[in-house]
Amino acid sequence: MPKIKKLKSNIVNNIAAGEIIESPFSVLKELIENSIDACSTKIEIFVKNGGLKSIIVKDNGIGIEKDDLELAFDRHTTSKINNKSDLFDIKTLGFRGEALPSIASVSMVTASSISKGSKNGYELVIDAGKNISFLKSPINIGTKIKVDNIFYNIPARKKFLKNSKIELAKISNIVKSYSLSYPNIKFIYHSDEKTILNLSHSNLKQRIIDVFGKKISKSLIPVNYSSKEFVLQGFVGNIDLMRKRRANQFIFLNSRLINDQIISKAIRKPFLSAVHRSEHPFYVVNINIPHNWVDVNVHPNKNEVKFKDEKYILQSIKNGIADSIKNEIKVTPTFFGIDKRFEEEKSTVLDFRDQLVKEVPDDIQKHFVNFEDNKSQIESSEDEKLPETPFNQESLYYDIVDVWQIHNKYLLTEISSGLLIIDQHVAHERILYEIAKNNIDKNGLESQSLLFPQYIEFQENEYTHIIELFPYLNNLGFRIREFGENTIIIESSPIETPFGEEENIINEILDLYIKYRDINSSFIEKMCATYACKAAIKAGEKLENQEMRHLINRLFLTKNPYYCPHGRPIIINLTEEELDERFERK
Repeated sequence: MPKIKKLKSNIVNNIAAGEIIESPFSVLKELIENSIDACSTKIEIFVKNGGLKSIIVKDNGIGIEKDDLELAFDRHTTSKINNKSDLFDIKTLGFRGEALPSIASVSMVTASSISKGSKNGYELVIDAGKNISFLKSPINIGTKIKVDNIFYNIPARKKFLKNSKIELAKISNIVKSYSLSYPNIKFIYHSDEKTILNLSHSNLKQRIIDVFGKKISKSLIPVNYSSKEFVLQGFVGNIDLMRKRRANQFIFLNSRLINDQIISKAIRKPFLSAVHRSEHPFYVVNINIPHNWVDVNVHPNKNEVKFKDEKYILQSIKNGIADSIKNEIKVTPTFFGIDKRFEEEKSTVLDFRDQLVKEVPDDIQKHFVNFEDNKSQIESSEDEKLPETPFNQESLYYDIVDVWQIHNKYLLTEISSGLLIIDQHVAHERILYEIAKNNIDKNGLESQSLLFPQYIEFQENEYTHIIELFPYLNNLGFRIREFGENTIIIESSPIETPFGEEENIINEILDLYIKYRDINSSFIEKMCATYACKAAIKAGEKLENQEMRHLINRLFLTKNPYYCPHGRPIIINLTEEELDERFERK
């Protein structure tokens, strides 16, 4: 075995560079973070040939003193950590003291800086980790770092870099990311003498609009949620911004850019009813928690994090996103886009539902509120008896007057802003899904006895699983018992199940259970969605006027009347403004 020996400093630096510096975008990321930590209010970036030729970052921050400038390019030197406990209470973006020496070891670096209060600035030139010169500099504010010819001295590493267009795309994304995280900082970004971004100081919403264009302003939904010391703020997009691939998703943890798949899944989870078809939402969100709740040092580039109480954090993220999108009118698409009237208004589902009201009596109109939120108020009313419906004896009516059925498939009704178009199948599916989900863990769904009980025979391995599902199927409203070898008998079914669909529903739920082999909240939701889809009114069914009105009334008593459990839209709003545009009245 060869004798163990200490590595030379240049080899150590190259190893560290391999951990931290992957490509030009890695260099830029580290330099931007240092500029932000230096309390800069303006950061200007210049790149040439996708950063392969050169990268320059200029800032107006507090600068670096003369004696510290050389020290900053030595390994394991930092101004941000003083003792071991600081590692678990990181309040800055860069802190480990490896980035600058790693960058300098694989490129040519010129670093100029002047500290606030100093008369003179200084310039340090380093070539492949070796100090070449250290002289006075004419720089008059902040710090300027120029990095030329990355990996020029390590050809084996350089050949793994992508072409300049790919590298430029990664660089543009990192600039975009930090400009969104710090809208209070002015960012100017140039590529090969062309100005790509010139972003003034602003708030987050305006910064998003400046980065992605004015059109996006119509599709942004604010996020503002807090629980104990957890705060989630930012914006998510409505359905118009859904993409078939992951794009335009920005997560910041205490304003630090991260790329953590577990957090991404937690953000996406509340959108599942709208992204069941493998679509991905737009979001720019910042998670703010005490710094000692998180370890950002588990990944060389600090992209992934580890929480002290991961379960609480992830659940809080889900709650925050769900709370933001559940009552927003902006998640509802109009026929050609988003209703412009709502561009600046903070509208809610209740606002939208109110448009359905036409000369409603005062004694009913005062109850035009979410039933669950006002149940106690309703129950306390002794001299009023609300209309009784199969949906819920305490339900509230919305007075739908005129409604039409198109092709035995779609329902049309007039609202103050235009026309509402509703898919009758998915509307009923949403109603049945919420009834099932709200009652399956309580007293279960109401049943109706079958005039002719049904028998279903299973394969032996299937029969074992169906027996395991008996308690959950009973809560869903089925009354089932064993009947002979590998056979069950269905004596009752959920009250709104069409006759003949019982076997299909049970078989689909069985397939679902065999696939997942775990009865958890996700399975229960899928089971309820399967029942709702099979039991709902079908496209092609003729409805009487009273049935149509009743269906719409019930729909608008649900928590989410906009999308079915599988992600299909239920409602399209064809606005008066859009009609005027189509008929060239404007």
